[in-house]
Amino acid sequence: MFKRKLLSMVLLAGMLFSQSVPSALAASICDQAQFVSDLSAPDGSTFAPGAAFTKTWRLKNIGTCAWTTSYKLVFFSGDQMSAPLSVKMPVNVPVGQMLDISVKLTAPTGGGHYKGLWKLSNTTGVQFGIGDSASDAFWVDINVIDNKAMIYDFVANAPYAQWRSGAGALPFPITGGDDRGYAFQVNNPHLEDDSLDSSPGLMTVPQNKLNGYIQAAYPEIEIQSGDQLQTLVNCEFGATGCYVTFRVDYSVANGPQRTLWSWKEAYDKRFYRANISLKALAGQKVKFVFMVLATGAASGDRALWGAPRIVRTGGTLPPAPPATLTALPPLTPTPTPYAAPPPTIAPSGCDKATFVTDVTVRDGTLFAPNTTFIKTWRLKNSGTCT
Repeated sequence: MFKRKLLSMVLLAGMLFSQSVPSALAASICDQAQFVSDLSAPDGSTFAPGAAFTKTWRLKNIGTCAWTTSYKLVFFSGDQMSAPLSVKMPVNVPVGQMLDISVKLTAPTGGGHYKGLWKLSNTTGVQFGIGDSASDAFWVDINVIDNKAMIYDFVANAPYAQWRSGAGALPFPITGGDDRGYAFQVNNPHLEDDSLDSSPGLMTVPQNKLNGYIQAAYPEIEIQSGDQLQTLVNCEFGATGCYVTFRVDYSVANGPQRTLWSWKEAYDKRFYRANISLKALAGQKVKFVFMVLATGAASGDRALWGAPRIVRTGGTLPPAPPATLTALPPLTPTPTPYAAPPPTIAPSGCDKATFVTDVTVRDGTLFAPNTTFIKTWRLKNSGTCT
């Protein structure tokens, strides 16, 4: 009799406890997400004021309930960035499956750091997110930089740098297949965490030998107080054998080359954003050298510099480009330059040109107002006449 009464009391206590569990906790067990990856606009991405962009998250349904198209992505707190308050779930997502969900955003008009927090909501409007309790938000995290503040773009100026490796001088760009080492511009770098960076970068591959390297020595630029060198560094997505050292050296007034900053990078599905103060170099004309050094064998090294630039947070606008620009190492025998502009010749059936590449000032390059610049195209004579 005593055992039956004790059992009845335990069952009754269990029923009372189950009825007292808050509905929010029950929802968290049913509805729970796991953050997988940022597919676009990864944390720390840089945008111009007012730039439109799309943020895409990859999430996994790790709850016990399927998500239907009646579920929503909802703005939770922080910086809304002109986004709608909610976005409908594009597809049904069974338990254990993943979803890519996007929202269209606009970068604020003022420079600075901005972060918006987002969650999901179910058919009854109960919000849920990630983490052990399904209550944590996921986010979009960006920096807004006024275009006037970017005084030097190392990607746009890469053709004017002196590229070399242990094998000697190198042309730029070379897109691959050269054991001497090579480098080229990549418009949407594929980062280690499987996201795409929104800003152009430089793919750099060191000479294919033990402890090989590649470097780019840029023309000098005058530094002011408040200038900062910014760049993202990581290995290209899928380059699992990559293990390199990123290094920025500098020299002043024909002095010795010194190391300003370095970062050792192995393939770990993460990237690093450097923000290097140039205050100690203010008032001097400085030559910067970007280097990638292999650690041991270089066969798997594909190293990405993401949006390397110098940003000015104070002082005057950027100076005009230098009057004398370093010529590219020739890809083909150097043609004899014209002593004067060539005469205008009426086109005929034998005259035909093919566009090869923009050597300088690629489409979409940013400049401050009234900046002087030189545009250079590379063309091929694809006709039948010289």
